[in-house]
Amino acid sequence: MLPSLIATILPEKNVGLTKMGDVMLGVALVLALFLTGISFLLGNWQLINIFLIVLSLIIYHNASSIKIDLEISTYNIERVNVVLSSGFMVLIGWIVTLGDQITSSWFSWGLLVIGIGLIATYLWRELSVPNPLIDFKGLFNVRYLRAVLLQGIGDASLVVLMIIGILYLRQGLHYSVIIIGLALMPSIVVMILMHHATKRWFNKFESVNNVRMAMSLMMVGWGCLSLFSTYLNLILFIVLTIIIEAGHGLLMQVGQELSQNQKSARLNNMADIFMAQFKLMSSGMILAILSVVLQNVTNSHTSNGLPGKLSTLVGYRATFSLFFVITILGWIITMLAGRNLNLGKHIVK
Repeated sequence: MLPSLIATILPEKNVGLTKMGDVMLGVALVLALFLTGISFLLGNWQLINIFLIVLSLIIYHNASSIKIDLEISTYNIERVNVVLSSGFMVLIGWIVTLGDQITSSWFSWGLLVIGIGLIATYLWRELSVPNPLIDFKGLFNVRYLRAVLLQGIGDASLVVLMIIGILYLRQGLHYSVIIIGLALMPSIVVMILMHHATKRWFNKFESVNNVRMAMSLMMVGWGCLSLFSTYLNLILFIVLTIIIEAGHGLLMQVGQELSQNQKSARLNNMADIFMAQFKLMSSGMILAILSVVLQNVTNSHTSNGLPGKLSTLVGYRATFSLFFVITILGWIITMLAGRNLNLGKHIVK
C-alpha cells in the first residue's frame, strides 16, 4: 500500500522516487540483518522487536501530521477478479506442499487444479470485460512483455540472494548474523549505484545491449555460485554478489524505460501495475521452488548417509544451479532481442 500512497502524495516531478522499491527492499533486508546481529551481540534478540515497535510509533506520529489536498476519484474494482487473481498465491501454496512430506497428495493436486483454474478464469475475464483493471490486449507488446519477464528474473535474483543467500552463509558457511549483514551491504550499494548513478553513461548504448550486459553479469555471478558454492569463503561470496547485483541494477534501469513505451498514459499506468505485480509473484514463486529444491536435496543426501554439513552445501549448490539455469534462459531471451526480432510495433488492438 505504501508505494501507492507515496505516488499519490508526491508531486509528478518526484514520482521517480516511487521507482525505488527494489532498492528499498534490499536496504531494508540488510539493515534488518545488521540490527538483528546487534541484538544478538547484546544478548537479547527480542530487542529488535522493541526497536521496530518504537520506530513504527514514531512513523505513525509523523504520518498523522501530513495534510494534503488530493483530487478524489472513484474506481470500481471487480471483487470477482480480485478473488480470481489469488490463483497465483494458490499455486505458490501448491509448490510449498511439494517439500512437505506430511501433506496428502490429493490436497496438493487439488491446490494445483484450483490455482490453474482461478488464473485461467481471471485471464479470460480480464480479456472479455469492457473496462478491465489490467488491459492485457493493450499490453500485448512483445518488447514490453520481454522487459516484464527479465524484470521478474532480476527481482527474484535479489530476493533469492537476500533469503537463500543468507541461509547459505548462516547454515552452510556458519558466519554470524551481523557478519552476514555487513557482507551483503556492498552488493546493495553497487545495485543502487548501477540503478541510479550510471544512467547518463549507459544511455550512450542501445537498450538491448545494456540488457544483454546486465543478464550476462547475472549469469556469470550465479554460474560461479553454483559451481563453487562448496568452496566459497566470505570474500568470494561478496565478490560474486557484487557482480550479480551490478547486473540487476542495470537491468532495473533499462526495464523502467521499456515499461513506459505504451500508447497512452492509461496503458503506462497499467504497465507499471502489471510489472510490479509480476515481479512480486515471480519472486515468490521462484523462491518457493528453490526452497523446495533446497529442502528435498538436503534431506535426500542426509538420508543417504552424507554428513549434515556436506548435505547442506549440496542442497545450496542445487538451488544456485537451478537459478543459474533461469538466468541462462533470460540471457537467451536477450540474445533473441535484436532489431529484426523486436515486435514492439505489433500491438493487439
